[in-house]
Amino acid sequence: MADDDYDEEEERPVAPPRPPGEGVRIIGAQEAAKREAELSGRLPDDAPRFGDVPPQPTGPRPAVRFPLPEDQEAKPIVSGTTEMPHWTEPPTGEVPRILATDEASDEDDLEAWAALRRQPRWREGDDWQEADFDDDGLLGDDDEVKLGALDETPRGNVFSFDDDFDELEADDEEELPPPVRTARPATRQIRTRPSAAADPYAGSRSSDRDLPVAIAAGLGLGIVALACFKLGPGWVAALATIVVVLAAIEAFDVLHRAGHRPATLLGLVGTVALMIGAYEKGERAIPLILALGVVFSMFWYLFGVVRARPTINLGVTLLGFLWVGFLGSFASLMLRYPHRQGIAFLLGTVIAVVANDVGALFAGRQFGRTPLAPEISPHKTVEGFLGGFALTLIASLIFVMRIHPWGFGSAVILAVVVSLVGPAGDLCESMVKRDLGIKDMGSILPGHGGILDRFDALLFVLPAVYYLVEVLNLPGK
Repeated sequence: MADDDYDEEEERPVAPPRPPGEGVRIIGAQEAAKREAELSGRLPDDAPRFGDVPPQPTGPRPAVRFPLPEDQEAKPIVSGTTEMPHWTEPPTGEVPRILATDEASDEDDLEAWAALRRQPRWREGDDWQEADFDDDGLLGDDDEVKLGALDETPRGNVFSFDDDFDELEADDEEELPPPVRTARPATRQIRTRPSAAADPYAGSRSSDRDLPVAIAAGLGLGIVALACFKLGPGWVAALATIVVVLAAIEAFDVLHRAGHRPATLLGLVGTVALMIGAYEKGERAIPLILALGVVFSMFWYLFGVVRARPTINLGVTLLGFLWVGFLGSFASLMLRYPHRQGIAFLLGTVIAVVANDVGALFAGRQFGRTPLAPEISPHKTVEGFLGGFALTLIASLIFVMRIHPWGFGSAVILAVVVSLVGPAGDLCESMVKRDLGIKDMGSILPGHGGILDRFDALLFVLPAVYYLVEVLNLPGK
């Protein structure tokens, strides 16, 4: 069969040849040298080639620092004239119209304002002679809401314009409501010192105390004290405890009114314990009571007896406890000396302190011109300080040195100590009162204020005199 014997390879159609594809052909060293010779022959000999270093420039070097030397002048490089942009052209003088009833003078400008309800009006030449106000003397249409200066809402005094716009006159035909004042935003004023209006100490140099009432109250308190001194140390210790506790109550009360939350009950109990313990057990009782006072004050806030900030309130609690209770306990310590010597020491101290207060008061009223500490107490003057020292020295030499075991030398030293320490205690109390914004610690003593106001100097003097007695060894004489 002829069909079965044919050759398939001869009868199969031959496909057209494919174009050669792109690729990388590796050439040998001889062919590469040949191609390099062909390419290098195409470039001139003086043409720069890859890797060549250009020659150094010749001529003078330019200035590299400013300012230039005096013999050289910087000259701008102007390569040509540049045309200024369009926004620097002179203004046209055209002004947009502001009335809704005005008609545009230029139809071409309306296309740019077609999307706005009010279209601008451009005026030129004599067009400015037309009136810009309606019959009521206001801009715009009557049926439109006017804002800002065009608003007709009454705001206090309303003025109307006459036909010629020459003068203004108040419209008194109808009663208008009072002007509405906008409240100013609340601001916080920071003041480094109290102002004259808010400062309770501001005013004249003289005090506003009622002197007759103050003298009467002082005499009454003095009579009670002398009676207790006559009866014995126990009575004096009881009177001193009452005075110190009342002073502590005033101190804790003003701290509470100032916004603090001191442990008042604990402070008063500690004050009573100090006064009684110092009188009964002496100096050994004071460290124990102080330690218990600090520990239990912390427990007071730890267990939530008073729920307040513990740090600041613990501080004010210890302030009242130490300032009044601890310093006042030296009166009880002084009364422990035998043979009524404690009464002599405490009586001499009280006489010197009272003389210092009285001398400073009257000398300051009569001759006070130079403030002693104007930032703390404007009423205290250098002249008052000197007057207090003079009267203290006189009272010590007349009265105190006659009380055994005081003598001439110890009386003079007592006058010096009291004159220095007493005013310091008074200034420290004034500092606390000024910081709290009050003038008096209380009002229990007519004409004097509070107990603490009268015995502030004595609280500072008591420990000073106690250790003065120890240093001078007066009990052994």
